[in-house]
Amino acid sequence: MGKVKVKLWTNQYFIIILLSLVMFASFYMITAGFPIFVTAISDDPAIAGIMTTTLMTASLITRFFASVIIQKINMKLLLIISLIYFLGTIGLTFINQSIGFLIFIRALQGIGFSMLTILVFTISSNIVPKSRLGEGIVFFAMSTSVGTTMGPLIAIAYLANYSFLSLMMLTMGLMAFSLLCSFFTKNTVKQEKELPQTTDNEPFYTYMFDKRVLLPSILVSLNYMAIAGTVNFMGAFGNEINVGGSISQFFIAQGIAMVVVRSFSGKIFDKFGHRILIIPGAISGTVGLVLLGFSTSMVIVLVSGALFGIAFAIIHPITQAWALTLVPPEKKATANSMLLIFIDFGLAVGSIGLGFLAKFVGYGMTFTYSAAFMIIILLLYLFGSKKTYH
Repeated sequence: MGKVKVKLWTNQYFIIILLSLVMFASFYMITAGFPIFVTAISDDPAIAGIMTTTLMTASLITRFFASVIIQKINMKLLLIISLIYFLGTIGLTFINQSIGFLIFIRALQGIGFSMLTILVFTISSNIVPKSRLGEGIVFFAMSTSVGTTMGPLIAIAYLANYSFLSLMMLTMGLMAFSLLCSFFTKNTVKQEKELPQTTDNEPFYTYMFDKRVLLPSILVSLNYMAIAGTVNFMGAFGNEINVGGSISQFFIAQGIAMVVVRSFSGKIFDKFGHRILIIPGAISGTVGLVLLGFSTSMVIVLVSGALFGIAFAIIHPITQAWALTLVPPEKKATANSMLLIFIDFGLAVGSIGLGFLAKFVGYGMTFTYSAAFMIIILLLYLFGSKKTYH
């Protein structure tokens, strides 16, 4: 029982949470801002989807090598270099704002995003005490999800009054703050390698794939296919139902629900496992997306945001914590890499697929149809988790 009282909120844990919160807020301000800007100048939602898909495809390709690189190079140094690189890609937006060049920039950002996310995920999972894994992962995930939620909210509200380039200036300032935080982090590679070093002589591909993490990875991928719709098309949906920038309040409701649920879900995982959380999370996400699709007023939008926020709060962090219990400590980077690869795949497929769907059925029905991803999550989990139950 004494292990439960191991300190979680160390200086390093706080720094990585603060760095990740600001970094993800900045990144998703860009992710939401690019589609709004591109849709405004092209009047084609499919191009907005292609923009995000380009980023996620580049990120996906990079991830196949990232899990190997971070186990061979100092993590702190790599984090600093990756943040500087990403700042440079934001700076490129001031050179040219043509659609072709912006797509090129998103590809470059996909490389940086890939390295940054696997670094902060692995550093955080190395810092968290084993006895408080669920709680630690959930609070870390809360920081990334608050950033993911606040980013689109800020971007939608900001672009209703200010220019795209001034938004890029704001994101540069936020990423610079994350860079400052990175100088106070500590490298965790050596700590991890002082554990079993059997991976040193293993084939290259063993760093990239572990079948034990396959089911959790698929579930997370489906979750992000649904999330892709809300991140990319919420601004346009606000215009479709004549509420304009007020639609950004969806993310406020989502964020509040997410924070409330995550304040206790990690402790529930540590005591009772994942099953008691993932099933209601998938159901809540299904209902939330269906309601969102039929929303005609802000009241329904807020209710749907809260319900989707519950799913957002549970599915990703609890599935990640579950995945980390399925592999030995030296395979944490591999597990995190697989999860992030499938997240990228889900965002890429969801963005372009839902973007094309929106052209034919409108944004509202697109959200309703995306509830199918949540239903598939529920079914796959019910039938597949019995073999890997923690």
